Amino acid sequence: MKNDRLIQLAFLKVQGEKIEAFNDLCYTDIEMNDTVIAVHNITNAMLEDKYWPYETDAFIELEKGNKPSNYFIAHGNELDVAMLEHEELFLKMQKIDTDKCARLLLKEANSYKLGDLITGYKLTSKAEAIAKKIGLEDIDAHDALSDALWHYVLFELLLEKAGGDIDALVTLTVEPMMLEKITFGKYKGKSFEEISEKSPLDLVWMYANMAADWPDLEYTLTHWLKQKEFFWNKAQQERKEAELLRF
Repeated sequence: MKNDRLIQLAFLKVQGEKIEAFNDLCYTDIEMNDTVIAVHNITNAMLEDKYWPYETDAFIELEKGNKPSNYFIAHGNELDVAMLEHEELFLKMQKIDTDKCARLLLKEANSYKLGDLITGYKLTSKAEAIAKKIGLEDIDAHDALSDALWHYVLFELLLEKAGGDIDALVTLTVEPMMLEKITFGKYKGKSFEEISEKSPLDLVWMYANMAADWPDLEYTLTHWLKQKEFFWNKAQQERKEAELLRF
């Protein structure tokens, strides 16, 4: 991810009842492979006459609004923040992660994928109404502007669940969250509690190699590893060794 570049920058700017859409393709000198192109349907040929990300209207507008009185809303926003930092834009806005807030406020959801939440909570018609307002003809998964639109209607639902308190969503985003199930690797779908009992050394490995850049994972693993002093001490030692190997 460190060498990745933005190829599309899109967002909604909302001020009261006024909603503006910003959406720009961005030039890149990185050659994209077929697998990547199949996800977003953007080819290098489509970007040949485009501007670098920081030269686009969308980037310039985002810079203008980059102040603590504004809010940056995204679904799993760590990736979005990291990609903007690659372009030397460091966010001063308060951040709201609709993925994390949904996990805490929509406990009954069957899935926390963005598209599943939109469908499951019947937000499609609301999204279509805003799409018409901003001139977006088709809402398409993996399109940046469509995703931004879905972020916004999901945010409105979460704001309602939070009693209209937007700062409560900021707090939920910032505070570490206890994860219930593993969402990756061979234990995908298993609970951390179950793996703590059956394969604690795998939790040690996760702590040493994955958790440093994933606050919620670190918080969760720390909780379970501390149940058994031997594995907690081993996890800390293995992380130190892993950090030394990186340097």
